[in-house]
Amino acid sequence: WRFQKTYPDTKIIVSGVTKARKMEASSPVQYELGWIASRRSLLVLTNTHLICSDWIISLDAISVAILLELTGGYVLKISTVSGEHYQFGLNKNSAWETQSILPFTKQKGSIEYSIQSLIVRAIGVVSLSWYLYQAISAADLATTILMSIGIALIGIPLLLYVLDKLRQKGKN
Repeated sequence: WRFQKTYPDTKIIVSGVTKARKMEASSPVQYELGWIASRRSLLVLTNTHLICSDWIISLDAISVAILLELTGGYVLKISTVSGEHYQFGLNKNSAWETQSILPFTKQKGSIEYSIQSLIVRAIGVVSLSWYLYQAISAADLATTILMSIGIALIGIPLLLYVLDKLRQKGKN
C-alpha cells in the first residue's frame, strides 16, 4: 500500500518481505553471521524494476537471476551487468514462480552452514546442556523441559547437518 502510494503509476507484479544482502559473486546461500545485519524490507517486482528500499535494480541491468526453492521459502540471487550481486530471502509465495516479467532459472536449493554459524550453534548446545544438567540436579522440571527443547531445536539440525556431511564424504 505504501509503495503504491509513493509510486501510483507503477504496476506491482509481485512483492514480499525480504532479508537482503549485497554479496560477493561466489557467495553460497548459507546461515552466517552477516545475515544479522541484512536489510529487512519489502522486495517489489514491477514491470521495469526490482526494488528493495533504496536498491532500485533495472530489469534490463540483470544478467543472471536464480530462484532457489528452499523448504520454507526462496532465495532470489541476482547478478547485474555492472557486477553487483544480491541475495533476497523470501517467504513462500507462488507468485514469484509464476510471474513472467523477471526471467530466472529455478533450482532446488538448500542453505549451508558457515563455520561461524556451526561454532555458535555448538556453543549454544553446550551451554544449554550445562543448564540442563543444573536443572536436573536441582530437580527443576520447568527448566529441564525448556533446556531439553532448546537443545533439540539447535542440536538436531546441527547433528543432521554433520551426519549429511559425513555421508557425502563417504560417497567421495
